[in-house]
Amino acid sequence: MKKTIAVFAGALLFVPSAIAQAKPPSQTLITQAISPQRATASASPLELQQFAQAIRQLKKVEMEMQQKMAEALKEERLTPQRFQEIGERQDNPNSSLTADISTKDQQRFDKALTKIKQIQQDTAPKQSRAVRLQGLTLERFDQIGRAIEQNPTLKRQLRDNP
Repeated sequence: MKKTIAVFAGALLFVPSAIAQAKPPSQTLITQAISPQRATASASPLELQQFAQAIRQLKKVEMEMQQKMAEALKEERLTPQRFQEIGERQDNPNSSLTADISTKDQQRFDKALTKIKQIQQDTAPKQSRAVRLQGLTLERFDQIGRAIEQNPTLKRQLRDNP
């Protein structure tokens, strides 16, 4: 649960800036959502195009998820910062965070966390579908992502992909 709270809290820190600036999450965040597999050294031009399209679709899904997470916090009257504070405090009771957690805040946190978990569970099939609709398996998508991270030429080709 500790890791889960940190993941949710970390993701929620992105929410205010994402909504305000309308910037999608980083490619790294999206590729981390897909199970790790061994990378192959290359990708065909078609695969790069499919990968780029999948990334665009994943960013849309991710933005929708982030907005729903922000709404869940708003419904529970918690800011992303307060949600993270409570999560960090639960992970490490000896934390340097000085904020006390009231019973009401704890209840709000628990309700928000339940909602966020459900949002993420509901989003996972959409992420998988976004990749598959571009003609890639999840495994191949992940392999291409790792190859791009390791290969500056592929990274440049992806960046130049319209």
